[in-house]
Amino acid sequence: MIYVVIQFSCIIYLIFNIQPNQLDLLEYLLLSLAVIIGSTAVLNMKFNNLNIIPTLKNNHQLRTHGIYKFIRHPMYTSVLLSCLALVLSNPHWIAQLVMIVLLINLILKSNFEEKLLLKRFKGYAKYRQKTGRFLPFKGY
Repeated sequence: MIYVVIQFSCIIYLIFNIQPNQLDLLEYLLLSLAVIIGSTAVLNMKFNNLNIIPTLKNNHQLRTHGIYKFIRHPMYTSVLLSCLALVLSNPHWIAQLVMIVLLINLILKSNFEEKLLLKRFKGYAKYRQKTGRFLPFKGY
């Protein structure tokens, strides 16, 4: 639960400290990409696995198609892209620190989830070797 608290605390801080008049084309592109990736992930999982707490549901299914063919944690990618856009609009060092904390938190949270997935699904180790964690690059 601590991962969720840290994650949402970082997101809330960045949202409430946005500099809306500072958003430029890059930030709008990052936000648009985040919405596309996040929406695609939710549609690919068909709402079955949607869970903000890093646990597996009883009926949890391993998704390896759609966006999950390229990225293991596309919802986290969506969060990171959104928050990156917010940080770029607010160059204050605290916003940058919050972004680093969020990134570390999501890495730790995804590590925890992946341990659960490795225990539950035989094919997860092979799937993990073929896909990227947050970006579509293999092996990390």
